[in-house]
Amino acid sequence: MTNEEKLQKFKALQELINGPEADEFLNYWDGRFFTGDMTFIMDNVPFNMFFYKGKMIDVFIGQPSNGYNVGISGDAEQWNAFFEHRNFQLATSVKHCDRPFTNLGSALANRQNNAVIAQVARLTAKAFCD
Repeated sequence: MTNEEKLQKFKALQELINGPEADEFLNYWDGRFFTGDMTFIMDNVPFNMFFYKGKMIDVFIGQPSNGYNVGISGDAEQWNAFFEHRNFQLATSVKHCDRPFTNLGSALANRQNNAVIAQVARLTAKAFCD
């Protein structure tokens, strides 16, 4: 899959988060509290999503101008494994995964927004695979 095709999948993710998944994302997963950049790096290519109060405003290829706020990074093998099992805890655990995702941004910001990042990752798998 090319980077442009991946970007189109992230645009489909934007429609999913702002559309049919909006209520659950905002209220159950506490997305309404998240404002800022979330970056997922796939094979050294950063896909940056900007959120405002849980609504995905924009998505583009590139590093955010103010640096990484929160996000995860992995190679194709790591992302493919995640797309199969869709278990965020497993994919980020150094104890249970041979090659876990790398967290981007500060550890505190990632911990505070873990549920939101996990749900965006799961919805990313849905947008890419379903």
